[in-house]
Parts: sequence; C-alpha cells; structure tokens
Amino acid sequence: MSVTSATSSFLNRCLASALLLGLLMTLLLSSRVSAQTGTDALPRPAGLEPAIRFWTRVYTEADTESGFLHDARNLSVVYRKVDYDRREIESYRSRIVEDLKVLASGKRTGLTLTQQEVLDAWPAGVDNATLAEAANNVRFQLGQSDRFIEGLIRSGAYREHIEQVAREKGLPVELAALPHVESSFHPGAYSHANAAGMWQFIRATGQRFMRIDNVVDERMDPYTATYAAMSLLEYNYNLLGSWPLALTAYNHGAGGLARAVRETGTNDIATIIANYQGRAFGFASRNFYPQFLAVLDVERQAQALFGVLHLDPAPDYQEFELQAYIEADTLAQSLGVTIDQLKFDNPALRPVVWQGGKRIPKGYTVKIQSDSIRGNLDTLIAAIPDTQLYAYQTPDVNYVVQRGDSLSVIASRFDTSVGELVRLNQLQNQHQIRVGETLLLPHDTQMVTQTLASEDEPLPIAADGRYVVRSGDTLSRIADQHGVSAVDIMRLNGLDSVDRIYAGQSLQMPLGDEPELIAASYTVPEQTPADADISESLASAESTQIPERQPPTGEFFGPPAPAEVAMAEQPMSAVNASQLAVEIIESPAERNELAAQALAADPNDYSVAENRTIEVHASETLGHYAEWLGVRTQDLRNANNMRFDQPLIVGQRLVVDLSEVSRDEFELRRRQFHIDQQQNFFRNHRIQDLEQHQLAANENIDTLARQRYSVPLWLLRQYNPELDFSRVRVGQTIVFPVVEPVNDV
Repeated sequence: MSVTSATSSFLNRCLASALLLGLLMTLLLSSRVSAQTGTDALPRPAGLEPAIRFWTRVYTEADTESGFLHDARNLSVVYRKVDYDRREIESYRSRIVEDLKVLASGKRTGLTLTQQEVLDAWPAGVDNATLAEAANNVRFQLGQSDRFIEGLIRSGAYREHIEQVAREKGLPVELAALPHVESSFHPGAYSHANAAGMWQFIRATGQRFMRIDNVVDERMDPYTATYAAMSLLEYNYNLLGSWPLALTAYNHGAGGLARAVRETGTNDIATIIANYQGRAFGFASRNFYPQFLAVLDVERQAQALFGVLHLDPAPDYQEFELQAYIEADTLAQSLGVTIDQLKFDNPALRPVVWQGGKRIPKGYTVKIQSDSIRGNLDTLIAAIPDTQLYAYQTPDVNYVVQRGDSLSVIASRFDTSVGELVRLNQLQNQHQIRVGETLLLPHDTQMVTQTLASEDEPLPIAADGRYVVRSGDTLSRIADQHGVSAVDIMRLNGLDSVDRIYAGQSLQMPLGDEPELIAASYTVPEQTPADADISESLASAESTQIPERQPPTGEFFGPPAPAEVAMAEQPMSAVNASQLAVEIIESPAERNELAAQALAADPNDYSVAENRTIEVHASETLGHYAEWLGVRTQDLRNANNMRFDQPLIVGQRLVVDLSEVSRDEFELRRRQFHIDQQQNFFRNHRIQDLEQHQLAANENIDTLARQRYSVPLWLLRQYNPELDFSRVRVGQTIVFPVVEPVNDV
C-alpha cells in the first residue's frame, strides 16, 4: 500500500516537532508501563538485540514507500534502503546475490564498489561459508513508520479497554501493544492467511472463545476479541511457562511452540529462534517476539520520534442484549440512527445481516454510541412493536454440493456470483468445494430446485429412513420432532457425542424395527463432509509449508511471478469465475500441514516419531488407529504385545503399522478426526474462564470433567498437557476451562 502525499507530509511534520515535550511524555509513559508489571516478564536476551534494533528501524526509519534489503537470518546485516518498487528491489537483490557469490569464493581484493558495500555490511572476518549461505537469504522488508503512526492514533480508542482486560486477568499490561504487530490496531484487518480483526484470529482458534459463523463474527469486534486474545495469551502462558514463548505461540500456535521446546530441549526463546528448524517456523514466527519488543520501545519513544499525536478517543457506548430476533433496519429506525451508524458500532454482525438476509440474533449484545441516540435507550427499545420481534432466525437457504458441481456452475444455477458464494460461505480455498458440503445461498436468489421448510415444521424423513440436518438443528430437537430417541440416533449413526452433527449431514433415523443392540459400537464415519468451517481452517497454501500468520508488513524474498502478482492484486469481482471453479487436490503432505495449522492452539503431538510410535491422546481408540492405518486392531495389539482386554492409556506410546498408508496420510486422518471433534464442540460451546480445582478424596477426573465442568477429556488435557490420568493424587491442582453452551441463534 502506498502512503499518500498528505500522510508523508504529516509524517515529516511529526518528525520535526515538539521534541522536548515528546521526551517528557516518553519518560512519563515508560515509568507508567514499567510500574505496572516490571520488566522481568518480558526479558531481552542479548542474542535478540540485533533483531530488535532491525525492527525498530523498520518502524521508525522507513515508511511504506521504502524498505530494507537485508539478511533473513542475521538481522544486523542490512545491505541498503530502497524505494518500494518491485523492479528496483529485484534489481538490487540480484546484484547483492551475485556479489555475495563472488565474495563467497574468497575474493577480498580488487572489489567493485557494490561488492565492498556488501562485504562491509557483515562483521569483519566473515567466512566464505556464511557468505555463500547468505546468497540464499537476501530479503526485502517494507517500512512501517507511517502505519505505526496511524496505528498509534487508532489505538487511543481501544488501549484503555485492552489494559483493563489484561489487569483483570493478571497479565502484563505491555501485551496491549500486540496489535501494533498484528494489525496496526485496525479492527477490520484481514491477512493472506485468513486471520481477521484487530487481534488477527484464524477461525479455528477464534471459535474457542468467540462466536464465528455466517451471522456473527466476533473477531471483528475489537472489544470482544480483546477478551479472546487475552484468554489465548493466558492459555499459551500457562501451557509454555514464559511470555516470550506465549507471545511467539500467538503467531506460531501453542502446538508448534510446544513441539519447538520438545525438539530443542529448552524453553529459552533466543535458543529456539536460533536453532529450531521446524518447517513452519519461518521468518514471521522467528521474529514475532523481537518485533513485539521493538514496538514496545518505539511506542515508549513515540512522542520524541513522531511529535505530538492526537489519539482517537475511546467511544462512549451504551449496550443492551436483544431478547428477540430483529431486522437490522427495524432496530436502526427504532433507535433513531442510520443503518450505517448501527453497522459501524456493531462490526461483528456479518454483511448478510445488513443486507436483510438474516436478523440480528436473540441474545446478541448491541452497542450504540451514546451521542448518536436521542432519548432514553430503554424507552426506545420498549417501544418496538411485538410484531417486529421474532422468536426465530430467518432460515438459511442451503445447497448441498453434488458430484460435478463447481462454484461457477452453482452461481449460474442460482443467479448469483462466484464472489458472492465465496464471501457468504467464507471460503478460504477458493478453488475447491467438496461433494456433500453445504453452501449458503443469497436469500434473494431465485430458487429453482430448493424449497424452505418453516421454522417449526420438521423436514421429512426420506423413504430410505434418512434425515438431512439443516442449520439450527440439534440432536434433541430432531429426536423430539420425529418422536424418536436421541440415543437411538446416536447409536445408528456411530455418534459418540450429541455435538457431532452439522448442516447437510445425512442421518439414519430409527424406524422402530432395528434389532436390539446389547452394546453400542461407536465408530468414526468413513468420510465426513467438511462444512465451511473446515474449508476455512484448511485454506490453500502458497507452498507445502503452513501459511504463517504474517503481520501486514508486505515483506517478501523477491517479487512473485507475474501471474501470481496479477491474481493477488485483482479484487474478487475481477477474477474470472472459471479460475475459482478449478478443483485442486493437495497432496497428503500439503493437506497435513494445513490440518496442523487448524490445530494451532492444540499442544498435542499428532505426528509419528522416527521409531514409528505415537502418543495416545484423549478420545482416541485402537479402532480409530486401525481405521486410519488400514489394518486390523488385532495387528496393532500384536505389535504392541497388548491383551484383548487391555485398555489404552492417555499418554502411552504405541507402535503403528505404516505398511498400508503413508505417514502423512495417517497423520492427516488423525488430525482431521481431531479437527472435526474440536470444531463440533466449539460450534456449540465457548471457553469463558479458567478454574483451578484441587482434587479431594474419592473425586474422579472423568466425573468432574463431564458432570461438574461439562468439559471433554481432550480439552481438559490441552489445559493440563503434563497430567498423567493414571497417577492423580489428592490435593493435585487441575486447571478446568469453564465453558458455556452457545445459544441456538
């Protein structure tokens, strides 16, 4: 993004003004921050200082019209500052690469001017091997000074709220600076890796703490998302034990950092950054903590560096919880505000609400700025006629993908556009849809083959005894409507949880003539059609590595190929529909990496070790392993010298047989099982708080988890990764996440 001439002029004025006042303000700000938490929680290892200094230069010495060509591993090596022109950058980069190759040959005399400049960028006595490696690590980093100023101004609206939430949770208030790295405090930010909002949550992680669906996306509400961000940071800290690791895990995922600690044998962040070679631990992850420390430094010196800035004021909101469903335009008219004002104050409501396709849901907390309404809020709400309040949400218009379908075919059939389907269904892999997947259609589409049932009228059971789940269905509701038992539905469909249903799923219904089963055998379905949630979590990657959640800094090693640039720079409406209709099947290795990204907040290790063993995790059975491996359960028992009646123990290691499937295919199937399990749970539950429980005599962890806290064992273990379920003792402290069911809205 190019900075405007007005912004450039503003930046120059800022840099030239009010230095004495700025220095005074800096001292006051620094003393306030350090007095609240001290510096011990956020150490600055000496090995990270070059990276901190580099990022300080990025945030202070170059704006988004320029940047630095530098070494990607040794950030003390900066070759030159250049304008942000792709051709110029590539020209300089190519020249630096060639000069490095010459220097790597050992040449030190008779150097050209550019060769000498490249050599001078390195410490004296640099060896040839280092220079040879550096030829592969020349990288461009876009400047950020203007974005930092803009973000600092925006931060005034949110900073007090963020610091208050941090204090409530007993977390360092310095964490309030994190949005500088994530989004420049932009509440509507989106990243290329599908992270959204000021705190840049990917969908799979955000659903643990927030509502994210086709009606509400709380990632876009900076206030709600702040609670979620602090909960995630608290989780990371409790899991990993230090703030440098917890902050790095915010970018790389708790599971990835837990793996880094295991493989390096240390929790020292500088050692991990220097030595960990994880495939997905790229530039953004390695630099996340140094970048955070840099923005803290720059923020503390902001007045001295940029002059006096007038920060945005925090808005004064009035809030109320809706007791019924209501149309957005009806609510706006009743409050006497414009629809744009209501939309601005409630960014979590998705476009379908403002377009009239969905009502603002019951139970949703509406925000409205106090100075935008006239009169008493309670009186205005009470005056809304009952005829404009609804007991139910507007039903979805769904289409289940059939064999041979493509996005362009579906768009043509229902008189809509590919871009609209992508937006409405939050499809992140725009090139792939799957048979059995349920797509939402615009409510103004001309339905040719689809009809809608009323909210109260159950969909009929087909002649073969099957029922297709629709949006808003629950297992108990289906059972009640058809006069059958929910337990029987679970038994017939191999469901081990009431939460394992989704829109578009076909359920076998009890017909009254099934043979009685003495013991239900719950098995994993052979293939579970993915819904829009899974499509987003397994978004397409640009390479075989997990896409890193990059801050919006525009960095790259070299200009992409022209075709890539053309596609990337086109708005969705300009992309040819046929391009989006092509189905791309990734390799198991690629899909496996993407699945690992969807489990970013899960610290469990789902990989196969070099000795072909795996760690047993909660909710897994020998039958699962046999199915994922394509072998018999008895084969696994034999390989592990297990008796027929010997149970699996969470945490034990098990030998697996990879003779029928590849390692990547097994890990993919295993991870997909856990993705489905976790997304189904978090579709209906949110983590609200944590509670530490000391075990008393005769207490059972399984009973506590299920009956008192309503927490599945797999989630309990994520919050207690070192817990040995077979060796608990009286007085032992267990961390229980406090979850609340989500209203059926």
